[in-house]
This record gives sequence, C-alpha cells and structure tokens, in this order.
Amino acid sequence: MDLDTVKGKLGFLKYLDPFHYVDLFVMPIVNPDENESISWIVYIVSAFVFAVAIYSILGLMLGTTSPMVIVVSGSMEPVYYRGDVIVLQGVNSDTLLAQDVKMSISTLENTPYNQIATTNYLTEEINFKDEITVPFSTNNDIVVYFSDLRQQPIIHRVMAKIHAQDGYYVITKGDNNNVIDQECGNIIPGRAPNCISLYPVPVSELDGKAVLKIPMVGCVKLWLFDNLGSIITTGKLPENYRGIC
Repeated sequence: MDLDTVKGKLGFLKYLDPFHYVDLFVMPIVNPDENESISWIVYIVSAFVFAVAIYSILGLMLGTTSPMVIVVSGSMEPVYYRGDVIVLQGVNSDTLLAQDVKMSISTLENTPYNQIATTNYLTEEINFKDEITVPFSTNNDIVVYFSDLRQQPIIHRVMAKIHAQDGYYVITKGDNNNVIDQECGNIIPGRAPNCISLYPVPVSELDGKAVLKIPMVGCVKLWLFDNLGSIITTGKLPENYRGIC
C-alpha cells in the first residue's frame, strides 16, 4: 500500500481536527487576504476557546467544576510527582472510599482537629473521640480541596471520613508527609498556623477524587509560571522543585 493510498484512507481524520473548521469557516471571513500575523492570532484565540470548551465538557462528564489539577509539590510521592496532571471525578459521601467514622459530636464546622482526635505516628493511626481508632491506609481515595491557608488546591489522601450530626467531613494527609493536614495544634491569634487546613474538610467542598494520572504534562505550566517567576524574583528555583519540574 503506497503513501497516497494511506493518506486517502485516513483522510476522514481531518474532520476530527477542530482547526479544520477554523480554516473552512472562520479564516475566509476574518482573514480573506491570508495575512500570516492574523492567522496566528486566530489560531491562538481558537486554541483558547477549544481548551475552555473541552475543560467544561470534561467537567460535565465527570461531575465536577475542576476536572483536572496539576501536582505542584512532592507531598504525594511516589504516587504523584510534581508536574503530573490528575483527572478528577465528582465525589460524595457515598462514593468516597475511606473508613467511615460516626461520631456523636453535633458539628465539625470550625472545630479544630485536636478537639476530636489525636494522631499516633508510631503506630500510624488516628485516635478519635468515642474510642474510635482508624489506621492509616494507602487504599483510601485521593481527593482535591482548596486550602484557604495556602491559597491553592491540595491533592492528598483521605485518612478518615467522619460522619457528624451536621454532615460528612474528611481528615487528609499527603503520602510523603509526616503530619495530618488539619493538625494545627494551638491556633494563636495573629500568627499563621503551620498546617494546610484549619478544620476538617466538608465532603461537599471537595473538588473531586483522583481517577487518572497524566505524567509530567503540567511541567510546562510550572516552568512558565512557577519556576521562571521564582528565578526572576529570587534568583533560584522554588523549594518544591523536583527533577525537571
């Protein structure tokens, strides 16, 4: 089979290329004189529109407003590395895989971790009130939530799913971290706590759970916006730099 025959059989693939329709319908109207500069502008704008459309459609299919997130630290190594893109699926208390801890406490909203549990890192377990003990497990779901303290999405593993009278909450931890995200200790007014989340995270506020990893694809974004910015402002790579990312 010669090359021309192969091209003929695969010719239908052009109809799957969204830029084919840009050339067919947009360019004759916007750029009838085939100016190269205008063509580049149209293609860039079109690429942005296609990216937003694909992101939105993916979010609808997966049941979340944040269908993808880039890993920016090494806290989940060796499962996820900096620069990996994680695809998320919407999650609720029924579909979240983690040990269910039913507590008699009336509300967990704005309740510090140390008022409901203590952590024994030697035995790798959490000791909750009501004499409930939950071991660390790497079989639990990995979720994403937004940290107001860090002002960025956090992708960590659920250590426990707590059922209080006012709803479901999660306690989380990075696989490569040695402390629970919500373990803030004594909160001192006027001083930023050295933790990720002041309180247990409501399941309703989770962006989703991880269902797929695309390795290293996010490195381009990290280099352009994180690494390059750090080099310009501080003269060195950021502390969370790992390998090529």
